[in-house]
Amino acid sequence: MDILLADDHTIFRQGLKLLLHSQEGMRVVAEAASLDEVQPALQQQSIDLLILDYHMPGGESSATLGYCKQRYPKLKVIALTGTHSGIVLKQLRDARADAVLLKDCSGPELLRSIAQVMSGKTVLNDAVQQQIAICDEQLTARELQTVQLIYQGYASTDVAAQLNLSAKTVDKHRENVMRKLQVHNVVQLIHKLRQLKLV
Repeated sequence: MDILLADDHTIFRQGLKLLLHSQEGMRVVAEAASLDEVQPALQQQSIDLLILDYHMPGGESSATLGYCKQRYPKLKVIALTGTHSGIVLKQLRDARADAVLLKDCSGPELLRSIAQVMSGKTVLNDAVQQQIAICDEQLTARELQTVQLIYQGYASTDVAAQLNLSAKTVDKHRENVMRKLQVHNVVQLIHKLRQLKLV
């Protein structure tokens, strides 16, 4: 099993690599420290499993995940996140992650999830399912992608280019999010995104 590790923290990648290399038949053949390194890595060699951190620089993780699943139908993707936000977890599930795991999961749990995913199962543990169930902020996946890129400092035209949308559509998504979250400017929006642990 050839694995691509995508996480912007070197020590976390090194720890995961040690765990995976201790298992027969698993090998980490590529690493990515930002989202814009993921697609080139997939193009350069055949990858069976992508382990993808949610909070990474270089774009928006669920958009990258969705692209990878569409471009490489046989690729299995495990999304890891440190956030317990139901919105984020729902977004990753909707982007067709084969597993959504919290970063506080144990090594044995990750290995079990890998085995289940590679056998064709979808893995959402009880904690993840519970957070999705109680998710009450009804942001769409596209709205969430939009405001996360705005949070990173991208202008509407840059967000539009990354998500393959028009700038007008991006502005509309931002307006919808601000209305739903009951904020009136970008500063308040950023504060609210932090409060909800969406960034």
